[in-house]
Amino acid sequence: MKWLFLLTFLAGSLQDTLPVRFSAAFDSGCLGEVRRIDSVLVRPSLTDSVLHLSYRVISRSDPDNPANPDLVPSGRWFYFLMENVRNKHIYLNFENTDPKRAVYSYDGKNFRRFEHYQASMRKVSAYFLSDSVYIAYFVPYGWAFLQERILQWTGSPHVVMDTLGYSMLGLPIQMLTITDRSVPDRNKSRIWIHARVHPGETPGSWQLDGLLEKLLSDSPQARAYRKHSVFYVVPFTNPDGVIGGYSRSNARGINQEVNWDHPDSLTAVEVKALRNRMDSLTREKPFDVVLNVHAQSSDKISYYIHTQESTSQDYFRREMYLAYLTTDDNPYFFPEDMFYSAPAPRYVEGWLWNRTQGATLALTIETPYSFYNGNPDGEWVTTASLKQFGTYLLRALSDYFQWDVPGRYIINGTVKGNRTVYKKAALPRGTYRVFTWDNAWIPRETIIRKRDGAFRYVIRSEDQSILLLE
Repeated sequence: MKWLFLLTFLAGSLQDTLPVRFSAAFDSGCLGEVRRIDSVLVRPSLTDSVLHLSYRVISRSDPDNPANPDLVPSGRWFYFLMENVRNKHIYLNFENTDPKRAVYSYDGKNFRRFEHYQASMRKVSAYFLSDSVYIAYFVPYGWAFLQERILQWTGSPHVVMDTLGYSMLGLPIQMLTITDRSVPDRNKSRIWIHARVHPGETPGSWQLDGLLEKLLSDSPQARAYRKHSVFYVVPFTNPDGVIGGYSRSNARGINQEVNWDHPDSLTAVEVKALRNRMDSLTREKPFDVVLNVHAQSSDKISYYIHTQESTSQDYFRREMYLAYLTTDDNPYFFPEDMFYSAPAPRYVEGWLWNRTQGATLALTIETPYSFYNGNPDGEWVTTASLKQFGTYLLRALSDYFQWDVPGRYIINGTVKGNRTVYKKAALPRGTYRVFTWDNAWIPRETIIRKRDGAFRYVIRSEDQSILLLE
């Protein structure tokens, strides 16, 4: 027993003396400088010891921006590996970044939030049970994982993948075209979606992943979506930034989000590829909707709505219509969470406004990293909730275009004097939530019970449409 105790004690001591190693030489990895603050060996008993180690982790900044030298490079994203941490309690103090509650994983796939954290101080700590652990600002969504997903998605007969062009480092900028090819495209809605302009904004990719998963499923709703639409989806507009672990820039240091109106010498090759493909796809007909998918430090989901004063009454109405449809029966997104701005040509939305004068509805949608609706006591953001939100966004697009989808009924009314009459013969009996709206963008809700027979509903105004949800 004496020798067993001695061997156990020596093994524990050896583990205590092994230095913790930090590295980030992998897909999406990012680490700046690490400095040890202190170390304390605590022995609660003769056979146990716990080494407490504290580190300052200074996140790496993006390269200087040659296109916009006045923009301060971001250092938000970090993703690194720590080794030799088994049975050690590690404290991490983050600098040059703003995580409220970082994530960690023993296998690089299954991530969890730190349980011990000080959001206001950007500190986390944990007692680790494995030799190696990955630490990240949020759950990564890297280049290799996207290739796995694309392999799965392109197994569908409804998907065609091609390449818009190549990044500065030679990576393909991939685009998925999704539709039911047995139905002519002539009357279909045309939706363009792109993500990961800012490579550190991984929540946007998880949201888009959920949207694509639903769109490519075999559900009755998904079959209807594909019948009525053509989706053009660019999952990574900045592949160099993603694989290189940058926060908001490409490998050259250019922030592609504000690069749409620059001269050719200062325009990223990735932005040129996007502009060229968007131009070629809209020579005969503009896109109906363009969505620019991002993530933000604000603790809420937001659309960036362009004000009526900076656009037009009709454009503003359509923006708010889609925005409120996206908040409908959605536990993550609320009407008060919107931001308001004016379209500027340096952004894709302003570039499209100048080209189409509002024919294309173009919006940025932002998801948070932390929690929803500014409520830290509510649900914290997970990949599952982001993917679920992607399905809500897809449903909102369906309602916006008034596609005929099982379980969602759009009925256009007939104006008769000072009232509007809505009729539909084939509508199952049951309880429905009825939404009506006229030129205002805030819908009015009524609960009704429909009995057997034809449906007839009358209201005392000249409303545009009525949406019934089963």
